This record gives sequence, structure tokens and C-alpha cells, in this order.
Amino acid sequence: MKKKLFSVFLIFVIVISLLSDYQMPVNAADKNDNGTIRVLFVGNSFTRRNNLHKIFKGIAKADGKKVKTKRLAYGGYRLKKYASKNTRAGKEFRKLLKKDWDYVVIQGHSAEFVTRYYKESYSSLKTIIEMVRDNGAEPVLYMTWSKESGLEYTRRGDKLTLDRDEMTLAVSDAYNKLGNEFGIKVAPVGQNFLRCRDEYPEIDLFKKDRKHPKYAGSYLSACTIYETIFDKSVMGVKYYNSDEKKVGIGKKKATKLQLLADVRMSIDKNRVYLLPGSKTTVKAEISFSEDNTLYSDKYTGNKKDIIKYKSLSSNICSVNSKTGEIKALNPGTGYVRAESMSGLSRVVTVKVRKKEAVGIHATAVASTGGEFSNNIIGWNSRNNEVFDLYGSIGNENHFVRLYHGRMNYYVDKRKQRGRLYLYRITSYRKVNNEYEYSGESNVTSVIIPGQN
Repeated sequence: MKKKLFSVFLIFVIVISLLSDYQMPVNAADKNDNGTIRVLFVGNSFTRRNNLHKIFKGIAKADGKKVKTKRLAYGGYRLKKYASKNTRAGKEFRKLLKKDWDYVVIQGHSAEFVTRYYKESYSSLKTIIEMVRDNGAEPVLYMTWSKESGLEYTRRGDKLTLDRDEMTLAVSDAYNKLGNEFGIKVAPVGQNFLRCRDEYPEIDLFKKDRKHPKYAGSYLSACTIYETIFDKSVMGVKYYNSDEKKVGIGKKKATKLQLLADVRMSIDKNRVYLLPGSKTTVKAEISFSEDNTLYSDKYTGNKKDIIKYKSLSSNICSVNSKTGEIKALNPGTGYVRAESMSGLSRVVTVKVRKKEAVGIHATAVASTGGEFSNNIIGWNSRNNEVFDLYGSIGNENHFVRLYHGRMNYYVDKRKQRGRLYLYRITSYRKVNNEYEYSGESNVTSVIIPGQN
């Protein structure tokens, strides 16, 4: 009987979707028809000092790109100030978001994702990302660095101390996990700060407080963010002090910092989905420009930059440290870190799930517009549950959330014909006034036929 009722309801949803007058979603890049890329920087003193947004703009201009930038940054602010609609910063942020931005670079407080992750920072970032995306822009995470003295903090009554290396790794892991969860780019600024200490100890990135950046620190930050956004090397870009330009850094130092930012780590899978006992292999790689002597002289040939893999959740999954082969052990969410000798790291999110707990199916329905179609996704619902629907275009490792709520259907509008779309559901049940994970669906797919 339930199946019959759901079928009738699904037919009703399909009819409604066919009668609707859909508008094509607008991306921020589509709004800017003059070729100008607009970037908003949001953060605190790490963003405010030395006018980071202007350094970024200067690098872009010197590299032949049209870029407009603006910043919203208050010293000492954590992300909750921007997430709240009641604070001055939150009101300014919402007002700024109404303008046409292509990217919004988000910088959290120095260690808030280590010390306040569950208390406030995760939910604040989630709110900010949703606002950014709702306004047609792409969020980018600006990974912070460790101050020279490291970090001391209290967790559940215990005092914990991390040195500079340990804090950098903790912050890096947190930002990479968040990047995986929300499907957004992460600029590994903090990692490059630590690499600068190792590769160029003569370059001091810190002011006297050993926490805030000198101009060189902001320049390295801007170079790293530039490479992350544009996926393009900054090496050779002539943005430094010269007769024509008054920039707070000379050519020699700027060239060294460009060499640092040029080296990047990628990984072929940010997220993997496994059943207990099953296996998969992930592979991390280092990319760099051919004329990057800093890296090629030290890490190529017989002195290869070795990448090792480590499970950060040994109860959920194990990993071969050399090959990157991951084995699922128990249901839950785990993480595997890939780390190079050169000081770069990425994290893979490992979702180990029980046998399918939520049934899901999807159907493509022709819509107005010729080249587009509507996908109708339905799933079985249970009492006291809410659902997250995730979608992806043909890649099981790059899902983004499409829907959150109690309904048991979703209309994914204006999908392009000739493409493969994937969907999956995660469900949560309310227990003791808190929502706990209660199951996931397997991945279902829709292949939308091309036009005849």
C-alpha cells in the first residue's frame, strides 16, 4: 500500500515539475560578462594585514587577469560573527553577498577548527558556505598557519599542547576534511608557511608577535590562494618592487615564495564509500613547474618526494602506508592522510556504511527548454527522520548536498541532456533531542539521453 501511495505521489510531483516554468541557474562567472573575476575575502587580521586582497589583485593583474577584490575582515573575529545575522559583521556580509562575486575566500580564526570545531565553527562555516552558494559564488577555504609557539588549549578538562609542526598538521587536517565535506577548494597557506621555514629559513614571515604576517607572509598567502583559485602557477609573475611598481617585497624574495606556492599536492579521490571488508586505493601526487629548481633539485631523481598514507581513524579503516590501499573495517566516517616529505598533505574522507538502509530511485523527465531535463529523486521515508540528498555529475567521489529536510522526494531541475547524474541519501533520526546518523542509501544513477 505504501509503495502504491508513493507511486501516485511521485506521478503528481512529475506533473507539477513539467508544468513549472524553470529558470536556468546563474553562476557568478556568467554574471560578469566583461571577463572580470570578482573575489571577496572574509576573515580577520590574517586577511586584513598588509591588504591581502590588494596583493592578490596585483598578482592577478601582473598575470594578465582582470580581477576586482574586496575584503571584510575584523581583527580577532571567528566565523560565528559572519554567520550570525545579528552582528555588525554578519549584516555587512549579507549585504556584500548581494553583489556579483565569483569567489568568496573564507578564513577562520587561527585555530578555531581545532579548538572549537563542534562547539561553533563547523556550524558557522556551514551557514556561510550555504549563503555564498545561494548568492551564486564559489567558496574557497583559506587554511591558516600555526603561530611560532604552537598552541595550548583545553579539551574536556585536559590541557593539550601542540608545537608548530603539530598545530600546522592539525589545522591542515581540519581544513581538508571540511573541504571534502562541502566540496570546495582549500588553499594550503598554513602548510606553505611551515615549508618556508624549512626551505628558506632566512625569510621571516612573522611580525614581532610571531603570529601575524609580515608583507612576505601575506604575499605567500596571496600566491597560494591565487594558484588554488585559478589552478595556474604563479611562477614568473612580475609582481614585486621595481621602478614601475611600489610593492612591499623585492624580486629575490618574491621569486622564492613563488617557488613555494608552485608546488601542490592533489589526490584522485577526496571521498570514498565502502562496505565493511571492501577495499579501494587512493593516490596522491605532487605537481610543479618544470623550471621549479627549489623542488626539482631536492625531490626528483634519486631523492624522490615520498608520500606516505596514514589512517586517522583506525577503528573505521586501515591503509597501506606505501600504496594507499584503504580497507574498510567498521561503519562510520573515517579519514586517511596523505603526507609528503616536502611538507604537503591532503585528507581522504572514508565513509564506511552498512548494507543499504534507505531505498532510493531516480527518473529523468523531459522538461521545457529542449536540451534540459528534470530528475525526480524519491526515497523511502521513516518516522522522525530527516534526509540529506547529495548529487554529482558522473563522479562518485565528488558529491555536493542538494537537499536537507523531511520530504521523501526532490526535483533536480534543468539538468543537461547527455550527462550521467548520481544521487545518494544520508538519513538522521532524532534521539534524545539530537539527530544521529541512521543510515545511507547506495548510489543511484540517471543517464539523461541526448536529444534526438
